[in-house]
Amino acid sequence: MDDFLDLKDGKRLSFRHVSGKKTVEILFMHGTLSDKNASKSLFLQEFCEKNNVGYTAFDFIGHGESSGKYTDGTIGIWLDNALNIIDRVATGNLILVGSSMGGWISLLAAKARPERVKAMVGLAAAADFTVDVWNSFSDSQKRNIHSKGVIYTPNGWTEEGDPWTLQLFEDAEKYLLLKKEKTLDIQCPITLIHGAKDDCVPVETAFKIMRSAKSDKVKIVILKNSWHRLSEPDELKVLENELLMLLTD
Repeated sequence: MDDFLDLKDGKRLSFRHVSGKKTVEILFMHGTLSDKNASKSLFLQEFCEKNNVGYTAFDFIGHGESSGKYTDGTIGIWLDNALNIIDRVATGNLILVGSSMGGWISLLAAKARPERVKAMVGLAAAADFTVDVWNSFSDSQKRNIHSKGVIYTPNGWTEEGDPWTLQLFEDAEKYLLLKKEKTLDIQCPITLIHGAKDDCVPVETAFKIMRSAKSDKVKIVILKNSWHRLSEPDELKVLENELLMLLTD
């Protein structure tokens, strides 16, 4: 069930794959500084096992049990991780479920593998989040990241705070998706679940994704009293219901 996938650069991705009996499999992509053993991933695994659906989850480089440090990661590297999992581990048609940063990677993966990805679900999908983060930095912070290569911002649960590297922001410029309407070349159904009280990824991001996507099948579910994590039982029930609808389409 749990194994490692060797990459060309010598690093390894930790993944979990559970076979199912349906032609569609669910592939989960976690958020920044999370991993495949977080609550949403374990919920999805249980959901898939209950419904005889194949399930794959993995740790991006610099997360969980995969190789490397978080500060070595970039959007391009994490996208390459996702495509390796799609091409070499996951089987059949896929429904991608991406949480926060994983939502951005899921959109990029759906764009890159249209023949495999039949639907995508974003949980507070953080497409282009680097733009908002960079714009939130003070002039002093921007000078520091240029001179030091990394800065840390308080997150409320670790002493060091969240690391932000210059290479993350520079690399992300190549993967921005929300510049104009109808420029996101994804034709499959997209479901976006977002908390109205999200203080990490603005709810407007969901509407930007909808406007940018070429798909005519974009659904936004706004949960009035929810924040960013979307891991409470009632929030996971919403995710379950949306997945059941996609699996019966």
